[in-house]
Amino acid sequence: MSDVDLGYSLIEPTGPVRGTAVLVAGYTSSYDTFNVLLEPLAENGYRVIGLSQRGQPHSTGPDTVDGYSLAQLGSDIHTFIDALSEKLGDLGHIHLLGHSFGGVVAHEAVAQNPRRFASVTLWNSGPRDFGEGGPAHDALVADGPRGLWVLDRQRMGLDPDIDLAGDMSVIERYYFDRLMTTKPAALLAGAAILRDQIDRTNELATLSREHGIPFLISHGAQDDAWPADWQRDMAIALGADYVVLANAGHSSHGDRPNMAADVLATFWSDATTSTS
Repeated sequence: MSDVDLGYSLIEPTGPVRGTAVLVAGYTSSYDTFNVLLEPLAENGYRVIGLSQRGQPHSTGPDTVDGYSLAQLGSDIHTFIDALSEKLGDLGHIHLLGHSFGGVVAHEAVAQNPRRFASVTLWNSGPRDFGEGGPAHDALVADGPRGLWVLDRQRMGLDPDIDLAGDMSVIERYYFDRLMTTKPAALLAGAAILRDQIDRTNELATLSREHGIPFLISHGAQDDAWPADWQRDMAIALGADYVVLANAGHSSHGDRPNMAADVLATFWSDATTSTS
């Protein structure tokens, strides 16, 4: 890509290729979040690509907020697929998945070029502002990325200063380092996009009907981001498959990786059959 380099993970299927999937990471995340899905999805015949968005760990990105507009983030997905196709050969129609904020970006990518996608999955991702973007943006303006760390820790009832004490667990250190290696401009822009998110479900429904794109809406039963009823209502409006993963939270693929892989492989197989 001309202005940024997007980091990605890739696993080839263990047998014949049934399809290619691009999984777009969420707000404070990276392609690492999808590592637990790579092997089980490859065993189901899928080439799977986890994607870090611009400014996230493993990717480069500009230092100014205006380099992270929603239109640019959506365009990045198409530029990335074009570049990877040149490297690997024709990838065919893509099964696109966006996790959380990645779902907001996936929506934009579909709006820009719906013909490219065999299916779209909005994974723990809802239709409109759920009240978190504003506080996150304010915390970032006041104290930078660590301000966001403190805000999230306080919301969870955890010690916000554990990083200062140097007594973090391995998991806490991973999340802290991931946040601190994300471009501050990307965090600010993402918070503003979430704060200003408007409901574009009707637009998606039109694209689905006009281009025959199957949708899956799925979230964990304990997802604490977008309300479950918002996600369910979005699925109904889209005529989409709707799957709730029991005993799972906002990162339901991390909580229930084998179940998540089964849900996705089944949906992708059905989507391919229905559009062939």
